[in-house]
Order: sequence, then C-alpha cells, then structure tokens
Amino acid sequence: MRLFLQINICDWQDQGYERPMLHLASSLADDVVGTDVDTLSEPHVVDLVKKLVSQSQHTFLLVYARNPDQPLNHVLSLFSHLFDCQDKIHLAVFAGEHATAEKLLRTLDEKFVKNDEDELIRKMVKQFARG
Repeated sequence: MRLFLQINICDWQDQGYERPMLHLASSLADDVVGTDVDTLSEPHVVDLVKKLVSQSQHTFLLVYARNPDQPLNHVLSLFSHLFDCQDKIHLAVFAGEHATAEKLLRTLDEKFVKNDEDELIRKMVKQFARG
C-alpha cells in the first residue's frame, strides 16, 4: 500500500472540504490510499494516520500551509512520526508559508520540495501514482 497524505495547516472552515490532489492521487492507482489531517484534527485521528504511515510502503506528503500563524497542535506529533519513518517518504511537497513546518520538513533534504504551483504538484502526484 502506498499513502498519499495531505496535511493542511489552516483553519479547516476557511479551506472547505475540497481536496483535489487527494482525490487525484486516490483515483490513479488501486494501491494508493489517500487521507488528510489538519491542525485541528483530534489526537486519535492523527494516531490513525501515523499507523497508515507505518504500514505504507511509500508515502507522498503534501503540506498546504495557508495560515503562517496557525499552531501545529497534534500535527507536530505526526511530523515527528514521519521523521522516524523517513525512509518511507517518497517526496514531501510544501506549498504555502509556515516557518516552523517548513523548517522541520527541510530536514528531509532531497525529499523536500517547496512548490506552490498546482500543475507541478499534480505532475508529481501522477508520477508517484505511476510507481
């Protein structure tokens, strides 16, 4: 199983429910599971996502940072888990502005990409889904 994980650093009420990249990734291959969390996700939801990361063969991480002042809350423990499992991370794409999250993700070195262009992100998602 491969995992597409979208982390939204924003107030979910401001963003709404649409997740076009998550839906795209999940639709491209039978073995790609897509999920998302945000900074207001409950601890048990974040724990379930951690289990998915542990069980996945590869994880594509997409972080949308729409609010640079948003506290990371329980997502911080998910970042920590991702670093513990960084051999499973295929790519970590960061879109937006959030100094703390970006600083943490930059430690992934060559797996880290900062990109705000949806078309380029879409290409990276398709490449991941193709295997």
